[in-house]
Amino acid sequence: MSHAERNYLVTAAAGGIGGELVMLLLAGGAGVMACDISGKRLAALEERAGSMRDRLATLKVDVADEQGAGLAAAAAIERFDAVHGLANIAGGIAGIGEDIIDRPIDRISAAEYQQTVRLNLDSAFFMTRALVPHFRERHYGKVANVASLAAFGNFDHMGNAGYDAAKAGVVGLTHTLSRSLGPDGIRVNVVAPGSVHTEKVRQAFSADFIELQRRRIPLREHVGPLDVAKPLAFFLSPDSDAVSGEVLRASGGLR
Repeated sequence: MSHAERNYLVTAAAGGIGGELVMLLLAGGAGVMACDISGKRLAALEERAGSMRDRLATLKVDVADEQGAGLAAAAAIERFDAVHGLANIAGGIAGIGEDIIDRPIDRISAAEYQQTVRLNLDSAFFMTRALVPHFRERHYGKVANVASLAAFGNFDHMGNAGYDAAKAGVVGLTHTLSRSLGPDGIRVNVVAPGSVHTEKVRQAFSADFIELQRRRIPLREHVGPLDVAKPLAFFLSPDSDAVSGEVLRASGGLR
C-alpha cells in the first residue's frame, strides 16, 4: 500500500512492532516522526533506515506524560507541517516476566498497576488528545492503537488484572473516539495481537512458556512484530478511509 506524501507519528517506534511499522511506512514513501524513550534504540533505527533516513525524524520522549505527548505532537507538526496519522504502540507490562503473568490481583502493587495503565492507556490518551486539534483543523486524521487479546479476559498466560484492564481501556478509548471524532474526519481503529514473539519476549520467558503460547495458536505459528505492523500500516493508509472503530485481531486465529 502507498503512503506517499503522507506523514505519521509513531510511538515506541524503536521497539519490535514500532521498528517494523516505521520501515513499512518509509518504504511506502511516508515521512515518520519516530518517538521512543530510548535514544540508543532510536539511533539504531536511524541506521536501519539507510537511504530513507531523510524522511525519518526521531525524538526521545515519554509520551505517557501529558507534556511529553504535547512535545511529540508539536515536533511532528513542525517537521512535516501536515500529519496524517498516529500509531499508538507504546505499552507493555511493567516488569514483564513469567512471575508477572497471571499474578493474582492481591499481589499486584499499586505502583505496578499505575505504571501499567500509564504505559498503555495514558500514552494513547495523551498522544491522541495532543494531535486531535491538528487533525480536526485538516478534517482528516488516522489513529491506530495497539491493544491485546488480553483486553477481552479470555485467556490465561496472556497478562494480569492490571494489564488486561489497561488494554481493555485502549479498546474502549478506540470505540469512544471513533464515534465522537468521526464527524471531524478522524478514524480510530485498534489492532489486538496475542503474544507477540519479540526479542524482549524471548529474553523474558522460558522456552517452555513460549512453546505453550505457540501450541494454542490455531495456525501454530508465533505472531511476530511485522505481523502486527502490517495491519497498523493498513489502518494508517488511505486504503482504510472507510474503516473506523474496528478491532483487528492479529493473533494467528486465537480469539
